[in-house]
Amino acid sequence: MERHYKIATVLLAGVTGTGLVSPAALASAPKATSGVVERPAGGVINAYPKGKVISRHRLTIRAKPTTRSKALGSLKPGAVVDIKCWSRGQKIGNTRVWYRLGISTPEWVSGRYIKIIKGKVTHC
Repeated sequence: MERHYKIATVLLAGVTGTGLVSPAALASAPKATSGVVERPAGGVINAYPKGKVISRHRLTIRAKPTTRSKALGSLKPGAVVDIKCWSRGQKIGNTRVWYRLGISTPEWVSGRYIKIIKGKVTHC
């Protein structure tokens, strides 16, 4: 029976790293001796604001906040994304706002096609 607790704790630790389980839930799980280190209580997981793609077609992700920069991929309509910050860029529609998606690699999408659904986006 103790083996099941060890496996469950290791699995929960992996899920916690993805932001699906709170540290409090992990802390209430049975303790294992497998060397898994728990995060301290009160740690912030996935604290970025959220935005939803409101375009009718795929939204192109760009390397810089302009349509002339390299296309890095695209987002489907209705996709929910983490937004790191905003900056001014090429005017699209009636706005110059572009949102940065990437944490380590800058990835930009026009603010014309993103609706903020959670949190407040700060300037880059």
